[in-house]
Amino acid sequence: MLQISIVKVESPSCLWGRAGRGGEADKYDGLLAEMNLFYHDVTQDLRKLTPTSLEEGQVCVVYWAVIKSWCRVLVESIITDSVSCQARCLLVDHGERLVVPSDQIRIAMQNFLQLPFWVRRFHLAGIKPTTLRVCVNEIKAGLIASTRWDSSSTLYMHSLLQASTRTEAVLLESEADSTSIELYLTVGSIKICLNDDLVAKKFAYYSRESADGREMDEEDQLPVMLSSSILTQTASSKPKSPIGLPAPQVSSSAHGVSVSPLDNSQASSPLTSLRLQSHELQPPRRRQRVKGHRGTSVRERSGRCCPAESDSSEDTDSSLAAALTKDLSLFRFLKFLNPGSIFQQAAPTVSEHEEQKESPPEETTAASSTEKEVLTPSACEPETLHKHPLTSTSERSGAEGLCESSQVEDEGTSRCRSEEKRWTSETDWACSRLLEWLNPEPVNPASETAHDAFVPSDPRRSGILVHSFLPVQPCSSLADAPITDSLRWVLKKRHRSVLTPAERYSWPSVARGCSTVIVSPDAERPLSYIAPLLTHMLLNSIYTALTASAGPMAVLLCPGWEKVMVMMELLEEMKLKAVLHPYTLLLGVGKDEAKAVRIPKNCLLLVTTPFSLVRLLSVHCFLFLRLYHLVLDEADRLFALAPDQMATILQHFQKVTSSEEKTSCPQQLVAVAKRWTNHIEALLANHMPYPCIVMAIPEEAALYGNVQQIIRMTVENDKISVLLDSLDFNSDVGQKTLIVAKSAQEVEDVFKAVSNKSVFCLKTHEGLTHQFDFVVQQWRKDIGPGTHVILVTSSECLKCLGIRDATCVVHYGFPTSPKVFGSRLFCMAEHFRNLSDRDQTGSPRLTRSVLLISERNACHVVGVLRYLERTKAPLPPELLDFVRGVNTAREEQKTHQPLCGYVKSYGVCRDSSVCPDRHTFVSELDRSVLPASGVIEVVPLYVKTASVFYGRIVRKEDGGFQNMASEMEDFYADKKPGVEDILEGGLFAVQEDNFYHRVKVLSVPDRGDRLFFTVFVRFIDVGKEKEVKSHQILKLPERFHSLPGQAVEIIVCRVKPVDAETDWHPKVTRTISQKIRGLQHRAKAVFSLGNTVFVDPMVRMTQVPGMKTVINEYTVQSEILSSGMAVSNPEHLELLKALCISG
Repeated sequence: MLQISIVKVESPSCLWGRAGRGGEADKYDGLLAEMNLFYHDVTQDLRKLTPTSLEEGQVCVVYWAVIKSWCRVLVESIITDSVSCQARCLLVDHGERLVVPSDQIRIAMQNFLQLPFWVRRFHLAGIKPTTLRVCVNEIKAGLIASTRWDSSSTLYMHSLLQASTRTEAVLLESEADSTSIELYLTVGSIKICLNDDLVAKKFAYYSRESADGREMDEEDQLPVMLSSSILTQTASSKPKSPIGLPAPQVSSSAHGVSVSPLDNSQASSPLTSLRLQSHELQPPRRRQRVKGHRGTSVRERSGRCCPAESDSSEDTDSSLAAALTKDLSLFRFLKFLNPGSIFQQAAPTVSEHEEQKESPPEETTAASSTEKEVLTPSACEPETLHKHPLTSTSERSGAEGLCESSQVEDEGTSRCRSEEKRWTSETDWACSRLLEWLNPEPVNPASETAHDAFVPSDPRRSGILVHSFLPVQPCSSLADAPITDSLRWVLKKRHRSVLTPAERYSWPSVARGCSTVIVSPDAERPLSYIAPLLTHMLLNSIYTALTASAGPMAVLLCPGWEKVMVMMELLEEMKLKAVLHPYTLLLGVGKDEAKAVRIPKNCLLLVTTPFSLVRLLSVHCFLFLRLYHLVLDEADRLFALAPDQMATILQHFQKVTSSEEKTSCPQQLVAVAKRWTNHIEALLANHMPYPCIVMAIPEEAALYGNVQQIIRMTVENDKISVLLDSLDFNSDVGQKTLIVAKSAQEVEDVFKAVSNKSVFCLKTHEGLTHQFDFVVQQWRKDIGPGTHVILVTSSECLKCLGIRDATCVVHYGFPTSPKVFGSRLFCMAEHFRNLSDRDQTGSPRLTRSVLLISERNACHVVGVLRYLERTKAPLPPELLDFVRGVNTAREEQKTHQPLCGYVKSYGVCRDSSVCPDRHTFVSELDRSVLPASGVIEVVPLYVKTASVFYGRIVRKEDGGFQNMASEMEDFYADKKPGVEDILEGGLFAVQEDNFYHRVKVLSVPDRGDRLFFTVFVRFIDVGKEKEVKSHQILKLPERFHSLPGQAVEIIVCRVKPVDAETDWHPKVTRTISQKIRGLQHRAKAVFSLGNTVFVDPMVRMTQVPGMKTVINEYTVQSEILSSGMAVSNPEHLELLKALCISG
């Protein structure tokens, strides 16, 4: 049997419960927490969350005030009139129904539909309800089959569920909207089958047909007299219920009877008082009243007694329903005749009357559910919602596991309600027609607001800081972006149909020709800014430029030759060569190389590096008299790599653009970066008079805003005391302090400690999401001098509050990353300094960030410290020592990684903080058998870069490799055996350039059903790695396996790329490869590590024909330096030796 939890009882034919494995309650608790954070987020755009249309069967999300949470619902029906639109919804995780205005319904996001719906509908199998029929003429009573359940049977079932300690079920048959079960209850030490017990108590009979066609036997038709205490004695004898477990809810849709607790406030409504009267009728006395005057009076009124009439009038439940219908109809009639009566305020609205007549009594509107929810136990609080382990057996997703629920309304109920609906439907129809005639255009506030003009939201709500001298009107999509159609087509081709927040605000400024600083995580991608710049040049600059001057109109500076190549490929794809004629300039340090440069006269856009441009300006400064646009790609890197060159370029740009004859010409400087630096600040102050600043990285915006950083070291046990010492409770200026904790418990602890200081303190965390609106309202109130408002919250809730006006942020819970750290600092964005404002006389408000660091923050402190070092904040020495220890420990974890290639090639790594390779000497891995000194003969076979080769060391006494090569050639001359199964790590042979090479398979892809595929291999005698086709791989005999791989890494010392480049230019590598590959060279070994030998120098020696004389044809180092793309690196060898000594 399967354990089941019944959460609501409507009748034995409609039970709502949760069945399945335990342990899933946490998942649904997490789902509720995620939905509450998402839909309570005050920064959300409600227009995007409100569905444009509603359909029956649609899954949405609504707010349920009973548990103060957003819940998933299924739209069962839609109620519309000329004024409003409402939806009747089923709470698919709780089994309740709500009638909700359409404007309070939200779209269910896809990630909230992953879990199956938590409640399922069940019904007791094999039984049908009975009812008591009394015939006055014959003065006798008997049980007959009924189409609905008596309220007494539902109440009896409820009492058993209340008394039970364990509920189990046997699932029998699944229907479209319900599953039949046999329900077993454990009451004390007795297990009861509820299906059989209802039959035994004459509340039901087994659904079978006898030989004469009757469903009930004569024995089943005999009524029994039961004690009135059976409906209460089980519940009263049950021990105290577990704390927090809500009692199952009972409602009878057939009789309009509710047995849930009622609030005092519910008695104020006339309709509620009618419910109270029906609630006070005790079911045990029902049969006594059947024999009384009520039945006689019905007989006198009707004048006749037939079975059909006795079923509907003699039965107490039907009489109760008829009485309620009569009273309800009378009330509606009086209300219609006198709409201004005293009942107007207390009575429900017209739409709620429609709800009452269309839906069972347990339905309620979301707006009034807090005070008028009749059918929800008062003990049902958010924290006790899932105390009982309740799960679902459905393994389907939310949409697939949809449990269709329908109202338990059988034919008898329909007949009972038909009389009630008849009068109300006619009057409501007449009223609706009258309103439509008076107002031909339906009142639909939602549709009116939907067509309001688009008002740009505050960019700070999206985590974007925009400071501009001129107002910026953001673009909402690529369709209205200020770019040409041809550029828009290129962006769509590259799948860039959605603009990032930084692009929405920066593109209008760039396209307008304004000087702009963009700090964005997409700064490395030229597409993030190049389209509006080119648009402005095409539509404006080329027509207003001075034709008397020569040279390019725009210069695009890139941090290296690789970015220059990427930029040129992009410009070629945009097909702008015919108009802008872009030109690439990469100058080396060669003598007279700059003098020989000839830029085409029609070139309007020059793409180069700072070093190359400065070399060209030194000899051709008059070529740039028409320079109007200067673009700094990755400006932070440009200033870091070439600060002197950038100063020279900016000085020339200012001189050119400030001349009097060019005052009417466009002048624009665009800087795109990933980091805010002091150089960019100087750029703004000295070269951008009316800038637009777009900061799309919160932590960089905090650096721009000049937030004061305070670091406090503490132990975990003393954090609260250190926190209180860090707060200023006696300031003369108004303060708004934000304290961020990492959990709800920490929020409570900090709130309690701060509240004792007699300050105005607020709190919110994941369990108080329903208070977000109140907290934000209190926070946003204006404060006077000396007032200190403190808000204690968690990191998850902070994102939903939309706070931007804090003056101090205290990081009680350590931020897990610089990104989280920046999002917290951005809560002070309104007080950041504004460098676009020329008038800086009024100093901005001081903003502070207090970071508490304890011993528990070891795993996150390194990343945050790297950011803090850029703030120039004083760092505690013990913190620096701790971080050094962490870096050492991280480096020790790389002992199995290869030694960094940049360390071997140049002596230093380009960025050790992000490099995955090892940077320390490990004797077990780096011990070498190769010569570390002396003269050796080498043959480079594969040139990897200009200074790194792979080849063989030639030894006179060793002829094994040549013999093996000859044998392999003879073997494969006769036959070329293929390989059926290619294994990773295996040795095979590959033919290339009329030679047969041994290869080792590094990786084999998942071939699937493909006949041909590629395999990644290493040529163990050459040193290169490449992909080869599978049919090229040949079987290698065992006798060719014994000789070890001959490839050795050869590194030429004392050379490195020019202009602080990290990689060699392809032109240099190609030149060296053509010159040395396959030729024997003589080199002097100066050092060796593992399979790498370092040589200095490496010379090509040629013997004079017919003589024993040998001449030096060239030196490899000299050839590299003569290319102009390299400089000397004299400290290379010393750095390598120091590495070995430190290891």
